[in-house]
Amino acid sequence: MARTFHTIPTRAGFVSEPLAGNGLAFHDAQTNTISRFFSKNDTPLFVSVVVPVWNDAERLSGCLRALEAQTYPDHSYEVIVVDNNSTYATVEATVEVAQVVSSFAHARLIHESTPGSYAARNTGVANARGEIIAFTDSDCVPARDWIERGVGHLVALKGNCAVVAGRIEIFPRLAKQPNAVEQYEVLISLAQKEFVKKYNFGATANLFTFRQVFAKVGTFLAEVKSGGDLEWGRRVIDYGFRLDYSEDARVFHPARASFTQLYSKIVRVTGGLHDLKRLRGRAYLQFDRSVFMDLLPPVRAIANILREPSIIRWRDRIKVCTVLCFVRFVQAFEKSRLAFPKLWNSHTTTR
Repeated sequence: MARTFHTIPTRAGFVSEPLAGNGLAFHDAQTNTISRFFSKNDTPLFVSVVVPVWNDAERLSGCLRALEAQTYPDHSYEVIVVDNNSTYATVEATVEVAQVVSSFAHARLIHESTPGSYAARNTGVANARGEIIAFTDSDCVPARDWIERGVGHLVALKGNCAVVAGRIEIFPRLAKQPNAVEQYEVLISLAQKEFVKKYNFGATANLFTFRQVFAKVGTFLAEVKSGGDLEWGRRVIDYGFRLDYSEDARVFHPARASFTQLYSKIVRVTGGLHDLKRLRGRAYLQFDRSVFMDLLPPVRAIANILREPSIIRWRDRIKVCTVLCFVRFVQAFEKSRLAFPKLWNSHTTTR
């Protein structure tokens, strides 16, 4: 029976090892030209995967199950779950995250009481043993070859590439029956390739970097609840490092399914950008539309949705356009509330 081989990143480069069964193989255009420099005796690069979690033990279980089944060598990676002070309705449930983590051999649990996912990620970095640090979220499901592909892409690139951001595929609860909010999320949310190519950062739902990069540019900005990956990515670029996008290093992220969930996301992201402008200055204005622009009809975006081939029925396209208009209106409202807090607080008090 023919053996299937995949390539394993090592301190020297790549070596080939057999995969049992029908394992996925890693292929890189540069592998054939440089593989002669690698030795099978080299130890694969050790990888630390950092996963922050807050009140999300159920989805964390799915994430850790996927990480436990990676094609990367068992002895060459760890998973650090950082509980960001989860709280539960009952005393009995407070051990839920710990119980989930204890079920997986690669995972270990640490705690960070400072609120915010970026504070939790920084704690994960401080406790990591890996030469390479990867990030994903508790609600994500990494592909089986996620570590292998991400690390392989990072190591294979020549020059000063220090960060690789992988593809984030959004999926609805029911693939054949997505609602309008889910369809909007699938089309718009977490466009990682655009983040990398246009804005020079990668979302931490799928990110790989070397430990030394944090030593050079510093850790994430813990004071913000959203946008810390944007600020850190800009620092990486400012230090002369390069960021690259990997289509093959995939994680799967659930779509938000209700207007309530979408509203919460908009408030968090808008608030994070507001804090970035307050803490880091006007440089972040380029990532932000004015309130006036948010209130204008998004004609071009609507036209793109109406032409979207993945949405078959016209009535569904119109529903997604309605979701888009909702998003723009909430963004405008939240920006004005943050820009003029006294006005809104006064209005709330008088009511």
